[in-house]
Amino acid sequence: MRPLSLVLLALLAGCSLPYARPPAFVLGSADTMEKVFRDEPWTRGPADTLAIEAARNEVEGVQLVVAAKDPLRAVTVEASDLRCGRSAIPKANATWNVVGYVKTAKPAYKAPREGWWPDPLLPAKPFDVKAGEAQPVWLSVRVPDDAKPGLYRGKVTVRAEGQPRRSIPLEVRVWDFAVPKQQHLETCFLLRPDELARFYRLKSVPIEMFEAWMDFCLDRRISLTLCDWPQYEKDMERLVARQLDRGGACFCLGVAWFQQGKPEDRARHNAQMVASFQKLYERAKARGWLPKAYVYCHDEIGKEQYEFARELYSALKKATPGLRLMQTFYKDSPIPALDDCLDIWAPVTGRYRAAEFQAQQAKGDEVWWYVCCGPGKPFANLMIEWPALDHRILLWQTWKLGVTGFLYWGINVFSSNSKGEKRWPEAEWDPATFVNQQGGRHHGDGQLLYPGPDHLPLSSVRLENFRDGIEDYEYLWLLRDAVANLKKAGGHEALIAEAEKALAIDDAVVKDLTRFTQDPLALRRARAGIASLLERAMAALKMP
Repeated sequence: MRPLSLVLLALLAGCSLPYARPPAFVLGSADTMEKVFRDEPWTRGPADTLAIEAARNEVEGVQLVVAAKDPLRAVTVEASDLRCGRSAIPKANATWNVVGYVKTAKPAYKAPREGWWPDPLLPAKPFDVKAGEAQPVWLSVRVPDDAKPGLYRGKVTVRAEGQPRRSIPLEVRVWDFAVPKQQHLETCFLLRPDELARFYRLKSVPIEMFEAWMDFCLDRRISLTLCDWPQYEKDMERLVARQLDRGGACFCLGVAWFQQGKPEDRARHNAQMVASFQKLYERAKARGWLPKAYVYCHDEIGKEQYEFARELYSALKKATPGLRLMQTFYKDSPIPALDDCLDIWAPVTGRYRAAEFQAQQAKGDEVWWYVCCGPGKPFANLMIEWPALDHRILLWQTWKLGVTGFLYWGINVFSSNSKGEKRWPEAEWDPATFVNQQGGRHHGDGQLLYPGPDHLPLSSVRLENFRDGIEDYEYLWLLRDAVANLKKAGGHEALIAEAEKALAIDDAVVKDLTRFTQDPLALRRARAGIASLLERAMAALKMP
C-alpha cells in the first residue's frame, strides 16, 4: 500500500484543489439599545451567540445583524424551539422584524447625522441586502408565564437565495420571577383615530380597528387616554373594560378645557362641561373605576390662565369627589395657585424640580411628567436621532425620581404622511411629524407607531426600547415590594440593605435627568443585578 500512497500524494500535489468560497455574509449581534446604520461598515465581525435575559411574561430582544459581503436576495430568518432540560420555549414565541429606515433632513436640534436612521420594525418578510451593508433584524422572545427558570438554548437560521444557510446559537436566560400583567406605571398616551382615518383614507375608524391598535399598545404596557375615541360617551364601558382587563393602569375620563372671555360665557361653558363629566363620573363610579380614572386638564397651562382654570377645576372638583385632576405645564408652575384643585402635577421633564414636586408628593399629590418636542439634549427624549438607550433610560429616571406617571401627546401622528396619492411604504416616509412655527423639524415626535398593512400597526425601535424600560420599572417595583415583605418577615437585614441600595439606582447609571450612562452594558448589568436580588429575595421569602 505504501507505493500507492506515494503515487496518490504525488498526483494530488500537482492538482489544483477546489477551495471553500468565503461566506457571502456574516451574522453579527447588537444590543437593542443600539442604532445600527446599514450604510456603515460592520467591523465587529461574526457573533458567537445571540444572548437574551428576561423574566417570565416579558418580551426581550436582541438585534441579529446580517452583514453582506456580496449582494443577498430573499433573506429569511427562522428561530428554533428553545430548550432547557425538559422545558421549552416554542419557536412561535421568537419573532422577528426587519429594521427599516427613514430619511431625515436637518432638524430643529443638533443631531449626530442626517440621512437614513433605523426606526420602523417592518413585517417578517424576505428582504435583500446590498453588498457592503449591514441589515439588522429585530429578534424578540416572549417568555411564557409558566417557563421554568434556567438557560434555554436554540438557534437562529438565516437563508439567502443561492447561498448556504448559516446558523447562530440563541440563548435565553429566564429569571425565576414574572413581570406582572398589571401595569404599575400610569401612562397617558394619545392614539388619534382621526390620524388613522386620514392615512388609510377611511370615512371613519371601526371600533374593532381602534381596539386592535389599543391592544398593540397594551401589549407594550402603554395605557391610552381612550377619550379621543369619537364615540367615547357611548363606548366608554367597552373600551375602559378592555384596557383594564388587559392590565392597563389607568384611563382618562375626559378632557377639561376651560374657556376665556366674558364671565357669563365662561359660566355657561363650565356648567355644561361639569354636567357632562358628572354623567361619566357616575358610570365610572358604579363600576369601581374611579381609582384608575383621571381628568386631563387644559393642556400646558400658563400663569395668565390660572383665573379661568380655577373657575372650571374648582367646580369640577366639587361635583366629582375622588376624581383625580391632572395638569400639564412646561413653563410657569401652577403651584401654589391651583394647589387646592389639582391632584396630579405633570411638568415636561425639562421643567421638573425635585424639591418642588417632592413637597407635593409629601402632601399626598402625584407627579407625572412628559416629553414632546422638548427638552433637547442633554435630556433623554423619544426623537428618532436620540440614542436608543435614551428611550429606555427615561423609565429609570422616572423610577429614581419617584415619578409615577408618563404622558406622551401622540403615538400615531401621521399628518405629514397622509398627503398625496401614494402612502408609505410606496411613498417615502417623512419623519418630520412635528414642525414648529419657525419651520424646525422634529423627527418622530408624537409618533412611535407606523401604519402597517391591513390597517394594523407596526412598532419602532423607539417604542420597543420604551416598553423595555417599562418592564425594567416593573423589576424595580417587584423588588421594592419584596423588600417590604422581607421587612415584615424579619431577619434579612443584609439582603434588605443590598436591595435598597439597588432600588436607589447607582449614580453611575442614572444621576438625574441630564446625567446618565450612555453604555448599554452598564444598564444591562444594573438590570441583571436587580433580577438577581429579586431571585434571592423571593427565595428567602419561601424559606420556612
